[in-house]
Amino acid sequence: MVYLPSQKFQLSSVPNCLAICKGYVFVGSSNGIRVFNTVFNYSRVCSWDSGQVEVMNIWAKEIGNEILIATLDEMGIVRLFYFYKDSLFLIKAINEVEDISKQTTCLNLQISPAGNFLAILLQGAGDVWLDVYRLNKESWPKEMEQPHSSFLSRKKVSHLHLENSPPKTDVKLSAPVPVMKLRPPKPVTGTPFKNPLEVFQKLEDVSGLGSGQNHMIKESQLDQQASIFDVLFRKYQNVECPEENSSVAEFHFLFPGHIVMLPPEPIVVSASPSGLNIVQPSQLALKSYTKGVVCALGIYWPGNNNFFLYSLNRPLRDKEREREKERERERDKDKEKIESDPKPDGVWPTAAPITNSAISTCTSYLLLACDDGVITLWDRAQGFLLAVVSLPEGCICKSLHFMKISETFKECSFPQTTANSKFQFLVLCTDGSLHLGEVERCKEPRISVIVERSVKHPNETICAVAPISFLPCLVLLFIWDGSVYLMDVEKEQIVCELGPAPSYRLGNPWQPVFALYSEGQRVFIRGDKKDAPKYQKDNHCIFIFKLDSYHLIKTSYSRKISFSESESSQPSSETSDSTQQLLLNKRCENFLQNRLKNSGSFIDYGPDYLLQLRKSSWLLERDSHKK
Repeated sequence: MVYLPSQKFQLSSVPNCLAICKGYVFVGSSNGIRVFNTVFNYSRVCSWDSGQVEVMNIWAKEIGNEILIATLDEMGIVRLFYFYKDSLFLIKAINEVEDISKQTTCLNLQISPAGNFLAILLQGAGDVWLDVYRLNKESWPKEMEQPHSSFLSRKKVSHLHLENSPPKTDVKLSAPVPVMKLRPPKPVTGTPFKNPLEVFQKLEDVSGLGSGQNHMIKESQLDQQASIFDVLFRKYQNVECPEENSSVAEFHFLFPGHIVMLPPEPIVVSASPSGLNIVQPSQLALKSYTKGVVCALGIYWPGNNNFFLYSLNRPLRDKEREREKERERERDKDKEKIESDPKPDGVWPTAAPITNSAISTCTSYLLLACDDGVITLWDRAQGFLLAVVSLPEGCICKSLHFMKISETFKECSFPQTTANSKFQFLVLCTDGSLHLGEVERCKEPRISVIVERSVKHPNETICAVAPISFLPCLVLLFIWDGSVYLMDVEKEQIVCELGPAPSYRLGNPWQPVFALYSEGQRVFIRGDKKDAPKYQKDNHCIFIFKLDSYHLIKTSYSRKISFSESESSQPSSETSDSTQQLLLNKRCENFLQNRLKNSGSFIDYGPDYLLQLRKSSWLLERDSHKK
């Protein structure tokens, strides 16, 4: 069954990307940014016109009552905009420089969920690094209200009839503050030191260091090991290896987990009923903790076997504090030092280089795919490995996606409880095959092929997938021939096809432009006129598919959603305690009380175990004397 779009709005320039936030559609085009309002029949609100800038990617993040916009143009330059009262205000072009020879290129960008941090992966002069910024979102509304209230009131009256409006330059908003700079880890090399005494002279804080034999590996030893390996395994070195995945580093902002990581705020020491002094975080720290402010960043680098964790609230040591105070006296008040190449707070190793990763919306669960086809699922909040599955031989992971299933459709408040015992994820491979992984606690994990590789008809190969968060078990499939299908992954069958208007086709099917909006269950997809020049005016449009208005989806899946929501809205005594955000002192007290209750069982069995061990040792000693 083919469903036609419910609505569309025309565009005068080529749309390269879409972002939706708070009822506004932000379109990045060949001439800048266009903003449309979903409430007023997709009328144009405002725009940023620039004939020299083609926006290739766009992000929109809700920050309070307003919206933060980040764009990436064809030159790799990142620009930040503040959408305030139906107007766009340019905050800063992050990596724009006057000397083109010193220009850096943005490869990837992420904004934290609450809009507190910004991370940009940059490349330049043969080097790659990640810059992390703190956003001054609290000061932006105050800076907007001071000298421009009269201008904004006049602007709001005529915003429905606005055709061209450049970003306002008469408003100076606080620029992002650099926090730290991360670089790929250096390869393991031999030590330049000749003896342990030289190491002691270079290191400042050393609690312990081995000084025995073979504690220092030199460059000559590494070369010798490499030559031995080549001689032993020379016959295997001519085997053709699979094509190397030319991916870039992926990174994710992470919420606090059950292993609490709070910012360094003033603390209060309180005595628990069991007599233990427990450190309690300040009210300011707890306020930011419960609001969902991220506290860490996770990243992997191409060709590396480790997933690194960095705290965004890094406590300083005593010596570092003294040095920081000295630097503060020397530098200007408006400048802050970037912490370059900090040591990671955690490292998760894998057996093979990581090629892809995915994080759940609550950031409690992490998927890591390696180049040997092995995929691991981690409970990041507690540090437990939940499952390990392997792709069929010859399959290389292209993208990973978490799925929402009907049983766990309503998410728990963070941190997500471990009672969520069933997980599903999608794996799209480079050959176009689609795999579904299923993990259930206390059961063997499994992965199955739900869409085979299209050998006879290459045009039917899947080029992109997108799970629909507001419809459990459903996923969008974008095909090379321009088709768009809605698939039920649990039943492994196509539900329907989303087709454009008769005279249109899907624009850029190999890299589709689309967006999902949970309100009204809408899907936005770019459409182009058939057999028309690319840059012709009014040649492009955005189609809106209202999934809740289609009979098949409404009858088969909307009931499932309403039923799961009504079930999850009822309070449950079994899950209310596990999902509640408890304070650290309360968690420690509960842990100690549980240990105290179960201590009796250990005391009863202790003497029996001790007698059994003594008897076993006596028998072993007797046998040794006989020999």
